[in-house]
Amino acid sequence: MSDKIHNKQKNKKNVYDIQGGEQKFMKKSTKKVLNVAASAAMLAGIAPVAGIVAPTAAHASGSFDVITVPTLNSNSGPVNLGRVNINIDRYTLNGGTSATGNTYSLTVSLPTGFQFAADAFKAGNGTQVSVADLGSSDNSIAVSGTRLSNTSARIDITGNNQADDITLALALNGIQSTGPNTGDVNLTFTADPSTGLPTGNVKTATVVSSGQIAIEARDTQSSSDNFAFTLRVTESVAKSLKTGNALKFKLPTGFEWDTVNVDSAFTKLYGDLTAAGLTASVDGDTLTVAAKSTDLQSKVASSFDLALTFKVEDEDKAKDGDVTATVSGNSSSNVSSLVVGTYGEYGGGVTVASPSTVIAGQDEQQLGDIVVKEAVAGSFIGGRTVTLQLPEGARWQSVYDSGKDVGTTTGSIETANGLTTPEFEYTGTDGRTLRMTFKSSDNNTAGKVNTSNKAGSITLKDVEVAVQPGFSGDLNVAVAGSQGLTGTVKVATATPSLTLSASDATYSASIGSDSANIGNLTLKEGAAGALTDDDNGLVEVLLPAGVTFGSVPTVSVTSGDLTIRNVSIDTYNNSATQGVLRFYVDSESTTASTIAINGVNLRIDRTVPQGNIVAKVQGDAAANTAYHGFGDVTQTWKDSYRYATQATIATIGTQAPGAETNAVTAIYTIGSTSYKVNGETRTAEVAPYVENGRTYLPVRYVAEALGVTPANILFDKATSMVTLIKGDRVVQLKLKTNQLTINGSTINMDVKAVTKANRTVLPIAWVGKALDATVMYDAAAKTVTVNSK
Repeated sequence: MSDKIHNKQKNKKNVYDIQGGEQKFMKKSTKKVLNVAASAAMLAGIAPVAGIVAPTAAHASGSFDVITVPTLNSNSGPVNLGRVNINIDRYTLNGGTSATGNTYSLTVSLPTGFQFAADAFKAGNGTQVSVADLGSSDNSIAVSGTRLSNTSARIDITGNNQADDITLALALNGIQSTGPNTGDVNLTFTADPSTGLPTGNVKTATVVSSGQIAIEARDTQSSSDNFAFTLRVTESVAKSLKTGNALKFKLPTGFEWDTVNVDSAFTKLYGDLTAAGLTASVDGDTLTVAAKSTDLQSKVASSFDLALTFKVEDEDKAKDGDVTATVSGNSSSNVSSLVVGTYGEYGGGVTVASPSTVIAGQDEQQLGDIVVKEAVAGSFIGGRTVTLQLPEGARWQSVYDSGKDVGTTTGSIETANGLTTPEFEYTGTDGRTLRMTFKSSDNNTAGKVNTSNKAGSITLKDVEVAVQPGFSGDLNVAVAGSQGLTGTVKVATATPSLTLSASDATYSASIGSDSANIGNLTLKEGAAGALTDDDNGLVEVLLPAGVTFGSVPTVSVTSGDLTIRNVSIDTYNNSATQGVLRFYVDSESTTASTIAINGVNLRIDRTVPQGNIVAKVQGDAAANTAYHGFGDVTQTWKDSYRYATQATIATIGTQAPGAETNAVTAIYTIGSTSYKVNGETRTAEVAPYVENGRTYLPVRYVAEALGVTPANILFDKATSMVTLIKGDRVVQLKLKTNQLTINGSTINMDVKAVTKANRTVLPIAWVGKALDATVMYDAAAKTVTVNSK
């Protein structure tokens, strides 16, 4: 058959039917195609479905595009191989016109197991060659095909393509299969090397020993009683759906299939399988779909839909959630289970799949997506409500910005399966409760909101909140409302904007001291950007009343990329006795940063009581939400929660000279480094222990408990002399000797002073003697109690 095209419109499109009902438009792009000889791998990349296996001529110019690669079985009979586009580069053909020019020939060979039909390339046969894209009206081409033998054919091309590339289309329908081996079906193209035509092996089909069936459940429903869906069955090759127990679908306990009328339930999609050739039998919870007989099996790969229904047979046994049928049978299928519906009683719930992390003291903190979903379609009723109440430590961003009368929310609202966007409002004095009211559809009955047969959902995406300074832990939302949903759901985890710690929080400062060198402090961001440069970017480290900074400490960023400026000390709010350290965030961090505050020196007023010195951190940078927010929605934070963090940085352990000394009771437990001083738990570096019937205590931690400051606990390494100064009492111990000296008088102990874990230890009786304290040992409780006199 000849197809002559001469002086037709450039870039004309030809349409070819593709197996399975699809169509492919061949549109030529005016570009040079990869040279076949350059790289077989590159040439393979051109093919949209499968590539060239191997080129056979180093001179060849052009390429092949494989449009389809069908899957075939190994049975004998007529088959359709894939369609191939033959791309011939410009200037390859230079033989004049389609009528009078030279003829170029390309030989096509089939692999073993396939043959050309006797009438291949003749009118009415499915094997044809034609011009798919002339490229340019200046080209002049004629093309025809001739069967040479059972396995080979010749394509003759006459004319020239001096103006542009051209594309030929080779259709390989009606090829005779004679029982091929499984694997790839490769055509071989050869040509005279002098022609420059493309050559090589092209994959046009795949042969499998037996076909597989693709199964899909479409348009499934959620319900509390009856269900319907469409079962789609698609064969990969003819006769994939077998007879007998071809496909069996077993429902879970509590459900059973309804009877199937194949004639009305069957819809053909493509192929030759019909309702008359199909059987669908039901036995309670098991449905069997198969071909009625071998002679009624498909002759070509087929696809069909089957409308199916099932119901709840036993509510006590049926389980809420997906209804999943198990798939088995003597036909190979792509799945072993299939979700055919969703079961549940009327109701719903609120879930958050991925709770976010939010920073305390900041606003515009994004929550995890909140999904409000029906258990089954029709659960939500118009006019009913679902409420989401934040804890005291958070406010909806819309309320924080504009007050509780705002009727919108940040982020976006997504609805699914027939639900519409509800009405929003905020209730309560601080607007912490978001109330959603469902709206009925005009087309609905009985006030139902959902018009579909699937459980509907409303998703609050990227909703933001403002978080109270110092709030940490889970941020849980309480669910309530007239729709009947209840419970709590975690929407985020709050991390502090920063933490404060001291290098020696047990340092005991004296009341009335003008220079208590307590060591160093450290501020650590809880996350990148936790300290903000919003507003003025101020950070304040506030001391308790009666405690001020004696000098400006060194403040620096020791890790991360936070930058700060303008470090200073002052008294807070014009108070002469409450100190504050200030600095400002110059630029926020992109990596969580650490700030070192070194060389902290404090002045302690005589009026300060004994106990812990607690520093608190505040300011716009660390606790922004305590200073902002609409109206009074965050008034509680402004009044009571304005501190981002706080920590004990030292203790006040001695009274000022001349003041009455309070009694001290310290309790130590054998084997434990924890001990209590007047009820306050402290930690030692070495635990009390018993050896040779004697109970030993660490001298330093008993001395500190009784009011000896660290500055008055001295050790001379050269002489191995330990010196303790407690008021007017000076105690000296020389290690590895039994000499105890009190105010210059030496006493010979019955044991030597030794160390354990680099700490001096003595039997409890000598500790009491040295520090003028009474010591009692409770053998039952294994505790030692030391009382000051």
